[in-house]
Amino acid sequence: MGGGLYPPDDFEAAIRVYGPEEGGRRTRAFNGIRWDFAYADDGPTPPSLYMIWPDFFAADGQSLATDHGLPVGVELSARMTVVMDEMRAEVHRGRIAPGARFYCHEGGRRVAEGVVTRITGLHAVRG
Repeated sequence: MGGGLYPPDDFEAAIRVYGPEEGGRRTRAFNGIRWDFAYADDGPTPPSLYMIWPDFFAADGQSLATDHGLPVGVELSARMTVVMDEMRAEVHRGRIAPGARFYCHEGGRRVAEGVVTRITGLHAVRG
């Protein structure tokens, strides 16, 4: 937990960024992007969107550079932070668990998909 762009993080995930041929961005996304988060089991339309932001990191745990485009079509590790603290208890603690699938959105468009891999600080009290 911690050490990323948006500490403290709440969980970790594997995220695959869509390429343009899959309906993703035409330009590269960068670490630090503030996508909206939607649970995959909410169905295709209209999804509830939440402010849960990724901090992509390398195998050594260091955050990826914010000035290099993220690769598309491969799984990337990310530390995820629920931005609105009150939503952590009201919504996300009951839904986020290893194996939970989700989408990352820009407006109404899906630009990436992911799966929760590990819970970190989601159940901790923020001070």
